[in-house]
Amino acid sequence: MDAFEKLQSELNALSEEERRNEIASMKGECICPDCPTYTQCASENDERLYCFLGKSPECIQSEQGCICPDCPVADKAGLTNIYFCTAGSEKAMRQEK
Repeated sequence: MDAFEKLQSELNALSEEERRNEIASMKGECICPDCPTYTQCASENDERLYCFLGKSPECIQSEQGCICPDCPVADKAGLTNIYFCTAGSEKAMRQEK
């Protein structure tokens, strides 16, 4: 089990409230707003943590550069993909492979 699978397992074991709190904490570490691909629309809708929550529903349509590998969440979770905002969560991308 790699770091991502371990973190997913830990999140799944939490109560709904604890999980929401942990996700909120992870959002606080998230650097999505510093990314060149991040848009005003995404900011206004407080979109973050695409790596766990999935791609942007409509705010981000094109890729302008990616800083995911520099994110502390990506480092802690051992993420192996990028452009989560357009491609989907780490879990979804791993399932596609």
